[in-house]
Amino acid sequence: MSLRAELVGSDAMPGFAVLLPDGWESNDAAFSDADERLRARIDALPYESRAAARATMAQLFQTARSEAARAEVIRVFTPVAGADGDILPVSLTASWLTAPVGSTAADLGASLVQRFGAAPLDPGGTILRWARDEQVDVEGGTVEVSGHGYLMQVPGRSTRALVFRSSILRGAEGATIPPEGVAAMTPLCDAIVASVRWRRDG
Repeated sequence: MSLRAELVGSDAMPGFAVLLPDGWESNDAAFSDADERLRARIDALPYESRAAARATMAQLFQTARSEAARAEVIRVFTPVAGADGDILPVSLTASWLTAPVGSTAADLGASLVQRFGAAPLDPGGTILRWARDEQVDVEGGTVEVSGHGYLMQVPGRSTRALVFRSSILRGAEGATIPPEGVAAMTPLCDAIVASVRWRRDG
């Protein structure tokens, strides 16, 4: 599996780079630059694979858009259809989070440890990870989603954090993803988040 760096910039916040596996893409929260590319890629698939690929990506994008509507999302990372039509049913959102007045990002982390059993993802303990399962209402039904949240403090900003949320499609319309399939996608998301490197100016 090859990797490529994706640099995420911001006028108000420090930029950071994340390594994405081959076959993944980065989009803004509105997916404004993704729809046309997605249609082109799906149309290039064998005819018998297109319907399943289109339905899977529609569910993934809807789930990611629901996440974006609830948070200050800056980027959404998703896999795209391969030549065989297979698509990993997972997305990863990145957003900024501001601590409530009078508290810090460290306080947010302590609350996550207490409320959700968050634990360090990396040896240095700079990234906290916690499990999250939910149901997301989409057009035509409900999608069951598993995943994790990840929190890291923004360097030099005691009240600001960068938060990632993975959304792994667990079930939709009566169909379910085998538990081992969900489990296989978790370390992939862990690795992407663990690859974050902050841009150093100067």
